[in-house]
Amino acid sequence: MSVADRILAQNPATSVAAECVAFVGDNQTHSVVASVLKEYFAEPLVRDGGTNQAIEYLGSTPAPSVLIVDVSEAASPQTAMLSLSAAVPEKTKVIGIGSINDISVYREIVDSGACDYLVKPVTEKALASALNRTEESTQPHVVESTPEQKTRIAVIGSRGGVGASTLAVNLAWILAEERKYKTALIDLDLEFGTIALSLDLEPTRGLREALENPARVDGLFIASATAKLTDNLSIMATEENLTAEAQFNPNAVDALFEALGRINDAIVIDVPRSSYAVRRRVFEAASEIILVTELNLSGLRDSLRLLQGVREVAPDTPVRIVANRAAGPKQAMQLRDFQKALEHKVDLQLPDEPKVFNAAANTGKPLAQSHARAKVCKALRKLAGEIQMPEKKTATQLQTKGKAAAKGKSNQKKPSGLSGLFKRS
Repeated sequence: MSVADRILAQNPATSVAAECVAFVGDNQTHSVVASVLKEYFAEPLVRDGGTNQAIEYLGSTPAPSVLIVDVSEAASPQTAMLSLSAAVPEKTKVIGIGSINDISVYREIVDSGACDYLVKPVTEKALASALNRTEESTQPHVVESTPEQKTRIAVIGSRGGVGASTLAVNLAWILAEERKYKTALIDLDLEFGTIALSLDLEPTRGLREALENPARVDGLFIASATAKLTDNLSIMATEENLTAEAQFNPNAVDALFEALGRINDAIVIDVPRSSYAVRRRVFEAASEIILVTELNLSGLRDSLRLLQGVREVAPDTPVRIVANRAAGPKQAMQLRDFQKALEHKVDLQLPDEPKVFNAAANTGKPLAQSHARAKVCKALRKLAGEIQMPEKKTATQLQTKGKAAAKGKSNQKKPSGLSGLFKRS
């Protein structure tokens, strides 16, 4: 009989299970864990050790409700967590602690059955958030659709000042307030982004951390790092100082989109032209890319360069070309000449209405809200109507799907023995 089978077969009536047990491998983590657990549990146990010590402990003691294990010393944290998850009953919520800050490691550990994975140095806030999620995971919840089914719209300008941020703001507003989709709007220009400024919002905090430490991204983190403009529209836009360069982790884009996709139907991303690694990951993850330009020589040159970049990293992702200020004083080229040189049609032309744009900028509101009848808003509504959006669910459909998901989860069995160690989702 394997260690896992022996643990699962034990009679829990022989001793009383602790509500929470933690095995940690260093003094700093021990101190943080002990401090947080005493606020959540009556008699938590915090011991030295890791996966092996946890399994040895479980061999003679009933499994606790919550088990926290330091896997940083394991040769393979993913395999260690798989072994541990196979050794505890389904009701036990497992939280892993490690030193590897990588989204693929995070995913594999969570896929193995753990509720969460925290990267050292563990903070009291991060551990408290993880414990709160273990409580949430015991409650049935409605799953609308997987994050991969959500619409992700990347908006980028061929050059600065062509109106990409304005388009992103108004497109997000129309999707959220007129078409009633839950929408998140992200400004990935952490230093010079204008979305928060244009909406008269205080810059949010946490976007930089999300892009540097993907393992920290979760539901509670998203809630604290977003500003609710309306019930359907949330904003992530920061204003970092100019004295230190942000160290982007390109994999963090996936973690951020997945977390936002759990609570939103659409994600609109204002993509800066700098930071190639992040721009590439956004393009790869996008369901649609909108390139905003002006009909002039510089707009043509940089549109050609950006289109080439998109074709290299996301050849199957549809790209829409939007010409801003068409028929205005900044249109230096005829539409037919621009399209011929670009070898791509211009999908939408936005009329030049400087008075309308200036008035909207002074109100701190989206153009589609403050000047809803403007010609440019009519064009933007046409664009929003052409974007492929997830199917809306009725309340009855959501309730039925949620019950089915909860039932399916309750019927799942944890892998045991060696078969569990080699299972991959």
